[in-house]
Amino acid sequence: MTLANFGTVHDIVAPSAIVRQAKIEHFRKLGRSLVGKSRVYVCSAQTLVKRLADIKDKPDIIVVDESHHLTDGSTWGKICAAYPDAKLLPVTATPCRLDGKGLGKDAGGFADTLIMGPTMRWLIDNGYLSEYRAFAPPLKMNLSGVKTRMGDYAKDQVAEAMDKPTITGDAVEHYLRLARGKRAVAFCASVAHAEHVADAFSAVGVPASFLDGSLDPAERDKRIKDFESGKTLVLTSCDVVSEGFDLPAIEIAILLRPTKSLSLYLQQVGRALRVFAGKEYAIILDHVGAIATHGLPDEDREWSLDGVTKKKRGANDNQPDVNITSCPVCFAIHLSAPECQNCGHQYAAVSRREMKQVDGELVEITAAAKEQMRRQAEVEKQKARKQRISQEHQCQSLEDLIELGKSRGYSFPKQWAEKRWQFIESSRKQRTG
Repeated sequence: MTLANFGTVHDIVAPSAIVRQAKIEHFRKLGRSLVGKSRVYVCSAQTLVKRLADIKDKPDIIVVDESHHLTDGSTWGKICAAYPDAKLLPVTATPCRLDGKGLGKDAGGFADTLIMGPTMRWLIDNGYLSEYRAFAPPLKMNLSGVKTRMGDYAKDQVAEAMDKPTITGDAVEHYLRLARGKRAVAFCASVAHAEHVADAFSAVGVPASFLDGSLDPAERDKRIKDFESGKTLVLTSCDVVSEGFDLPAIEIAILLRPTKSLSLYLQQVGRALRVFAGKEYAIILDHVGAIATHGLPDEDREWSLDGVTKKKRGANDNQPDVNITSCPVCFAIHLSAPECQNCGHQYAAVSRREMKQVDGELVEITAAAKEQMRRQAEVEKQKARKQRISQEHQCQSLEDLIELGKSRGYSFPKQWAEKRWQFIESSRKQRTG
């Protein structure tokens, strides 16, 4: 619809049913269809990679949405490699990959420059995204028995851990208590899990339905429209309502799928942050400790084209990566401190491992706690940055810097070190000159 709203005629490379549905949407909203013969093509990467021979005119420019998938050998990468002379504009709200690969040319990707857009907090403050309230458990779920595959929890095992009546009932109970009557999307661990959660909401009189990739496009569209109109209040899904899914009517994000992926977490909560008439704020119901693992959605993050360094975890993997405490008086969540950052309650001198929580109880992360978490995150980020720079400047040779890159787990330490060494040498000459 974006191109149509700007009056741009465009062709669509997709199954005929999807093209027909796009034309219907154009007529419904604009009174005419902007789908027609054009040198501007809109398509999914999965469809285009199978139909490259159908594109007779070589593109001058390729715009890749959700470009955190764009690396050598990926579906997106095969398309860009087929048109090496085309200019490339990759865009994404989450420039990171679960497997740690970078998006830069020296790290297995295609990008040569990272241009930062406005932060999520700026977008919220200026009305482009919705403000939010977050409710989360003080500690993460115990997933110590769940294996990791391809950088994230094994889908079958995490689905088995999550698809239980106690957890599903807890999700329904919190919705009824904190968000009754609002439109919510529940992010589930499997298709079967999504069906069970939808059934649980329907059983207590909350109209619910599930989405999965096998649904007929017309039926999928009907369920989405019922949700948009308020006829359905809860949509449940697995890998359908995440990135690229734009439905501003979503008011609540119910997180029922644990993930090690920062990108997936941000994409999920982002579904509820779209601005919509009548939406005062979004609500995040975090039943899996995602905020403890990945931080607040609007936390200021430092992105890089070089990729990320995998953290080495100890045996006690159930402790949150963000060190937070739950106040027993006001139920605020904040970074660990001798007293509550919201109400001033003084904590007894006990270790975090002695802290208790009521099973399944979500508590709100207050505005004061959010601000404290942001400040602390910024302090920690600057501290880590200074430490990294100090380590790099202590290297006495390019070989030392390459070894440092290897120790950090960079995918292409030699390429990174060569660029970084040029900067370090230039800095040293300026200081001595």
